[in-house]
Amino acid sequence: MTVSVRRPQTPFDWHQVRRGQGVPTVGVLAGPIGLGVRAWRRWAETQGRTVCLLTETDPRSLASGWVRDLLDVADPSAQAVRWLATTAGREERQLDEEVRRMTRYDLDQFWRTLPTDPAAPTARAAYLILASVVIGVRADPVRLALDLAADEPAGLAVRAFSGLASLYPPPLWPLLLLVQPPATPDPAAWAATAIRCLERIAAEVPQLPIAVAITWEGYDGLINARPNSRIAALAREGLVELRGVSRNQLEERLRATGVEPPPPPATVNRLTAVGLAEEVAEAFIEAARAVRNPTPADAMSDFRSVHERFLYEQLESLPETAGLFRPNRPLPFRHGSQTAEADLLAERPKLVVEVDGGHYHLNQDQYRRDRRKDWLYQRHGYLVLRFLAEDVVNDLEVILTTILDAVALRLPPKR
Repeated sequence: MTVSVRRPQTPFDWHQVRRGQGVPTVGVLAGPIGLGVRAWRRWAETQGRTVCLLTETDPRSLASGWVRDLLDVADPSAQAVRWLATTAGREERQLDEEVRRMTRYDLDQFWRTLPTDPAAPTARAAYLILASVVIGVRADPVRLALDLAADEPAGLAVRAFSGLASLYPPPLWPLLLLVQPPATPDPAAWAATAIRCLERIAAEVPQLPIAVAITWEGYDGLINARPNSRIAALAREGLVELRGVSRNQLEERLRATGVEPPPPPATVNRLTAVGLAEEVAEAFIEAARAVRNPTPADAMSDFRSVHERFLYEQLESLPETAGLFRPNRPLPFRHGSQTAEADLLAERPKLVVEVDGGHYHLNQDQYRRDRRKDWLYQRHGYLVLRFLAEDVVNDLEVILTTILDAVALRLPPKR
C-alpha cells in the first residue's frame, strides 16, 4: 500500500517542520524588503502569532527587542509563578499570593530552597521577574535581557531567549524577523552578520521561528563572496525567494484597466521600490481607477474605502508601520450620537489616518463635522492626519513620508 505524505504548503511551513524536529533553522527572505516583511507577517497570522520586527544586528539589542515584545503578549509574573509552582511542587494561586507578600530578602531565601540550579537561564529569568513584583514594579525588558546576558561571552546574548522561552508556552513566542535597514552600505556583509547572529539564537531555541529579510543584492553578494562558507550554506538552506509586481507589470495592468492619465511616476516608483505584493497592486489599481474613471457606484459610496484599503495594505508592507495600523477601528469616545470610528488607527502611538472622499468631505457641513471630530481626537490624545482619497494615488510619496514622520514622532524606533 502506498502511503501519501502531505508536504508543507509553503517554505515557511517546511521550515517550521524542521524546527519542530529540533533542527535550528533561519529563514532567509530574499527580495524586496517590503515583500519579506509582508510575507512573514501574513504567515505569522496563519499561526495566530505576533511578530517582533527589528533592524539592529547587535545581539543584546535583538534580545531586548524580542523580550519587550514577549512581555507585551502576556503578564510575565503569571508565567514566572506558573514555572515556580511546577518547580516547587506548590499550588499556583496560593504561591502567587505568597510571593506578592514577600520582601526581596524573603524571595532570595525561598529561591535557595528550590530543587534547581538558580543560575540556569529559566530560573534566573523567573527570579528577575518576581524580584520586580516584590518591589512593586513591572519587569523592564531591556534590563531583564541585559541581566540574563550578563555572564555570557560578548556577542552572544542568547540566554534571554532560552530563559524566557522556557517560561512562556511556544504559541505566545513572537516570531522574530530581522530586517535589512534602508541604504545599508554593504548588504552582503550585513546579511552575513545577521544570519550568524540568528543562527546562535536558533541553536539555543530551535523551535523559535526566526528569519531575516534581505535584498537580492545582499543575498547574491553573500553567496558570491563566500560560496563555500557555513553562512552561505545556511542562506541557501533557508532561502525563500520573493518577487513582486514589477514597475512594467504595474503600468501594463493600469493601461489594461483603462486608467488614464496614469499615476505620477513618483507614486509608481514609491510602490515598486520596497516591493509590490500582488494584493497591494490590485488595491492600488482599483484606487487609481476610482480616481481616474469613477463610476456612478463610486459616487454613491464616496469611493474612499478602496483608497483606505490600498493605503492600509501599503503600510503593511513598510517595516516602520507593519502591524501598526488597523482599519475602521472604533474609538473610546462618541462623535455625535455614535461611537467614533477611525479609518486607520495606530493605537500604541495614538495616531489616526483619515481618508476623505473629496466630493463628500469638502462641502461645508461635512467640513465642520470633520473639524469637530478632529477636536475630539485631540482631546483624547490622538494625532490625526487627513488626506484626500485622490491624493493616495496622485501624491503617495508625500502621504507616506508624512505618516512615517508622525510615527517617528509618536513612537520610539524599534531597534
